[in-house]
Amino acid sequence: MRIFHGTSNPKLCKEVKKIINKGDLSFLDKPKPPSLVIERFSDGEILPRFTGSIRDEDVFFIQSTDTSDAIMETLLVCDAAKRAGARSFTLVAPYMGYSRQDKTDHIRSSIGSKMLADILEKVGVSRLFTVDLHASSIQGFYNTTVIHLNATRIFVKYVKSLGLTDLVICSPDQGAAKRNRDFAAHFPDSTLAVINKRRVKPNEVHSMELIGDVRDKNVILYDDMADTLGTLRKASELLHESGARSIYAMATHGLLSGAAMENLMGSKLTEMVVTDTLESVYPKIDSHVMSWPPDSEYGKLVVLSCADLIANSIERVQNNRSIHELNTEVR
Repeated sequence: MRIFHGTSNPKLCKEVKKIINKGDLSFLDKPKPPSLVIERFSDGEILPRFTGSIRDEDVFFIQSTDTSDAIMETLLVCDAAKRAGARSFTLVAPYMGYSRQDKTDHIRSSIGSKMLADILEKVGVSRLFTVDLHASSIQGFYNTTVIHLNATRIFVKYVKSLGLTDLVICSPDQGAAKRNRDFAAHFPDSTLAVINKRRVKPNEVHSMELIGDVRDKNVILYDDMADTLGTLRKASELLHESGARSIYAMATHGLLSGAAMENLMGSKLTEMVVTDTLESVYPKIDSHVMSWPPDSEYGKLVVLSCADLIANSIERVQNNRSIHELNTEVR
C-alpha cells in the first residue's frame, strides 16, 4: 500500500499517514519510498510523476475535489499510477465536489456529480472513499466500490465534551431533517426542531420560520456543508429571537466561500464547527490547533480533524474489516 496526496489536502494526508504508521517502525529498514511530484508548466498545465516504482502497489490518493484544478490533478495522477503498473487506485476524497448537482433542479441544467463519477471511472479509479456526501444517492452513480464515511461521531464526541444540557437538535432546512434526526439519536434527552426556509436562488434565502421550541435551550444546527453562511446567519438570528440560550452550527465540510467569515462574525452563533476535509479552512484561523482563543479574529470557528476516521477506514479496508462498525460507533 502506498499513500500519496495532491495539492488540496497535504496537512490532512500527513496526519493520516502518521496515524497509520503509529507504532510501526518497520519503515526504517526499508528503502526510501517513492513520492509523488506534481509540477506545473508556466501556463498552469499539470504534470504529475512518481519518483519510484509503484508496480503492483495499492495506491491511495488523498485529494478533495473542490476545485477544477484539484479534479484535473486527480485524473492525471490516476492515469500516471495506472500507466506505472499500480494494482489499484483508490481515491480518498474527504470532500467530493459537485455533490450538490445530484439531480436536475433547474431546466436544462447539468448533473455534475454523475458526470464526475463517469470521468473518474473512465480514467481508472478502482474505489472511492468520501465523507458525508451531500446526497447519499450519489453512490448509485458509481459502478465501483464507494465507501461513504460518516463524520457524525466526530461531532457527537465534541458536543459531549462541551457538557451541554437542554439540547435541541435543529435542522437548518427540510433536506437535513434525517441527518439531524440521526444525530439527535446520540442524545436521548434532546428534542428536535426544524427551520422551514424558502430559497430564491443558490446561496440566497427569501424567508424562514422555526418549527419547534428553543426557548432557554442550547441549540445545535447540523448539516453536511457550510458555504457562505448566509443561511446560518439568518437562522441564528431567528433562533436568538426565539429565546435560544446558545447556538452551535456544525458542518462536515467548511467551504466558507464569499462573505462566509463576515457572516460568521456578524451572526448570533456561539461557534461554527467544521472538519478539515477542506484545507482552505486553515487560512481563516490563527493557528493549526483544535480550538482557538475567544479573542482571536475568528474565535467562533473551530476545526476538528477527520484524519483518524480516514486512517481507520483505510486500515480496515486493507485488513478486510467492517467499515459499518466504524461509521456507527462513537467513542
